[in-house]
Amino acid sequence: VGSQDLQRFGGTCFTVHGADVAVVVTTSDFTGPALDYAEQCGIVCVDGPQLRRWQEGAGPGPWEAQPSAA
Repeated sequence: VGSQDLQRFGGTCFTVHGADVAVVVTTSDFTGPALDYAEQCGIVCVDGPQLRRWQEGAGPGPWEAQPSAA
């Protein structure tokens, strides 16, 4: 998922839709610039490997995961 995708999402999630928490989930991954943007805007990103670890019981749920440094 690229930066442009997160910018479009980030441009409306809080101001237009009034989100308390903004989360983007993908079975793929995020680009570095997308993760940078998400961190600046307070958007939680959950990628495929995080989902897989949670599903297999080897990692925390996406709502428990700490942001990782990109």
